[in-house]
Amino acid sequence: MDTKLLQRLDLLADNTLSIVFEKQRLKQLKLNVDKYQINIDKNLTQLRDGIKVLEQQLSEEEQTGARDTKAEEDKLIQLQVKVDKLDALLGNQDDATAREILLGDKRGKNSSVRFTSIDMDQTNDMENGQILQLQQRIMDDQDQDLDHLSDAIRRQRELGLLIGDELETHAQIIDETEEMVDRTDERLRQAKKKLDYVGRKVKDNKSVCIVIALIIVFFILVGLFR
Repeated sequence: MDTKLLQRLDLLADNTLSIVFEKQRLKQLKLNVDKYQINIDKNLTQLRDGIKVLEQQLSEEEQTGARDTKAEEDKLIQLQVKVDKLDALLGNQDDATAREILLGDKRGKNSSVRFTSIDMDQTNDMENGQILQLQQRIMDDQDQDLDHLSDAIRRQRELGLLIGDELETHAQIIDETEEMVDRTDERLRQAKKKLDYVGRKVKDNKSVCIVIALIIVFFILVGLFR
C-alpha cells in the first residue's frame, strides 16, 4: 500500500477538520462561509477517492499474502474514522449516527472500509485464544478512537488559542489606529489655528503697507507741487 499517499490523506483529513471548525465559528458570527464549504467538499472528495485507491492496493496485497498488512489496515481504518467524523460534523449523517460516530461508539453505517465491521456471530466457531485476540483487537481500536478524539479536541483547543491571539492582535491594531487618528486630528486642529493666525497677521500687515504707501505718495505729490 502507498504509505506516502496514506500520510498525505491523513494530513488532509486533519487540515479539513480545522477548516470545519473555522467554518462553524464564522457561521456563528453570521459571516460568509462559501469558500470554506467549497474547500471542504474538495478535500472530502480527495479523501474518499484516495481511500478507495488504498483499499484496492491493500486488498491486492492481502490476496498475495506476501506480508502482514495488519498495521496498514489499522491506519486505513483510522483514516476512514476521520472521514466519518468529518461527515458527522458537517451534518452528512443522521443525528443518531452522527452522535455515535463522534462519541466513538461506531464508525458509521456507510463506512466504506470493509475492515471496520466485525460480525460477532463468527466467534461461535473460534477457539478461546482466537476470541481473546479478537477482543484485544476491538479494545485496541477503541483506545485508538479515544486517542484520535483526544487529538481532535487538542487541535480544536490550539486552534481556539490561535484565533484568540489573532483577535487580540487585531484589537491592538485597532486601538493603535484610533490613537493615531486622534493624534492626527489634534495636529490638524493646531495647524488650522496657526493658519488662521498667519492669515490675520497678513491682513493686518497689508493694511499697514497700504497706509505707508499712501503717505509716501502724499509726500511725493507735495514735493511736486512746491
